[in-house]
Amino acid sequence: MTDQPIVVVDAGSYSLSETSIAGAGLRLAEIAQVLGRRFTVRVITSSAADNVDLGAAEEVAPGEEAERAIATADAVMFFDTPDRDRIELAVAHRKLIIGECRAPIEHMSFPSVLACADPTGEHERFLGTYRRLLQVTHHFLCRSQAERAALLSTLCASGRTTPADIVRSSTLDHLITTVPIGFSRRGLEAADAAEPAHMADFLWTGGMWSFFEPLMLVRAMKILRDRGVDASAAFLHAAPTEDTRATIGEVGRAIDDLELGDRVHLHTKPLALSERDQYVKAAQASVCIARPGAENETGTRLRLRDTWLYGIPTIIDPHGLSGDVVAREGLGVVLREPGADSLADALQQVKSGMVGRPGRRMERLYENSMAAFMDWLDEELRGG
Repeated sequence: MTDQPIVVVDAGSYSLSETSIAGAGLRLAEIAQVLGRRFTVRVITSSAADNVDLGAAEEVAPGEEAERAIATADAVMFFDTPDRDRIELAVAHRKLIIGECRAPIEHMSFPSVLACADPTGEHERFLGTYRRLLQVTHHFLCRSQAERAALLSTLCASGRTTPADIVRSSTLDHLITTVPIGFSRRGLEAADAAEPAHMADFLWTGGMWSFFEPLMLVRAMKILRDRGVDASAAFLHAAPTEDTRATIGEVGRAIDDLELGDRVHLHTKPLALSERDQYVKAAQASVCIARPGAENETGTRLRLRDTWLYGIPTIIDPHGLSGDVVAREGLGVVLREPGADSLADALQQVKSGMVGRPGRRMERLYENSMAAFMDWLDEELRGG
């Protein structure tokens, strides 16, 4: 038996498979890796032959095994889209509950939600779980200072904060810790070990959701071809899902209609993280253009990890927190008036060497940014 406190991390609906993990799942896995250096960590996740490296943390299957893990835990950590039944189980066992939870704003634009006979009722599934997590969480994690500010207002409006909380800490640090989007030591080591492999000069590195503008990259590549600029682009994660199939179909048709098959690639096969490391390391820039919208105003895009870890520039829109971060930290190019022409100009600037590589940002290492949170958690669990 170990005398280390036991922390259960619930992956909820997020896949931790090497070939299907997304940004939120990767953040969850890397946080679990770091926690595993100091606590006994058990991660509730569906079994897969290619689940990502969790370091010292061990996997726990959903169902009875997960129920036993929660019952014997000292703390349980939930992320976005958690399992409602397991939240209630943690509450029933009176566990210390930690939550990284963001309001389900993006879910309101999911095709799978909008296609329902009652979209509002379908969205309530996400909203009800979010509200419950707000009620029962003892300590919250946030991905940025801006998201922390939004959460402060939400906690006040929902009655989760009182004058006694302000007396205890005017900054409410006993309730919220900011752990910026970043990478773990193991993630850094894996990236360093990867041999660069060229897929394309410019990579669309994240999902192709309905609130993004992937077609703009296709049209920008046509402009570069017409200008005689030798360049290539690829969408790394173009394996269709229920909520991305329509967008990917549009992009594929545009590539065909503009006869760009030799310059723009839709990578529709599953992509392991190790392969992804190789392609991103060899790229000249990543591209992430979104439409104006509430989701982009209230959240920092997880794919910025690529710039902080690999040191390549990001070309991005100005619609929300992420563009502000890129401008403030000198991470790439912010398109003040996004369009195919302005994106083509930015891509050409990168190709010509006018945009420098920002370099790796070690302040984004989770081992550093999570230190205060782990000190707090250790003190809470040991009765400090």
